[in-house]
Amino acid sequence: MEKGAFFGKIPTDLSEEVFEQIGGNDKILIERIVSKAHVTPAGQWYDQDRSEWVMVLKGAAKLQFEQGELVHLTAGDYVDIPAHCKHRVAWTDEEQETLWLAVHY
Repeated sequence: MEKGAFFGKIPTDLSEEVFEQIGGNDKILIERIVSKAHVTPAGQWYDQDRSEWVMVLKGAAKLQFEQGELVHLTAGDYVDIPAHCKHRVAWTDEEQETLWLAVHY
């Protein structure tokens, strides 16, 4: 058993978005994502083999889906993204870190 602190040890260097595996097994990946003014590069889309359930626990973000839908997430909001549903991060808060809890299943 390993104890962690989801809101602790936020990296000071956020020149790149930070992805940290915090749990899971060979079927499920649980990660903390730390963003600050990060977006998916123009023209790039996530097209994942597994579904992803993602929740914003701090900060704010906007997810854009290939069909054009734009979803604004603030603390406490979540979205369940089916496998191969193309999406991208269109915006994350520039003033504070955005902390995401992501479960890939």
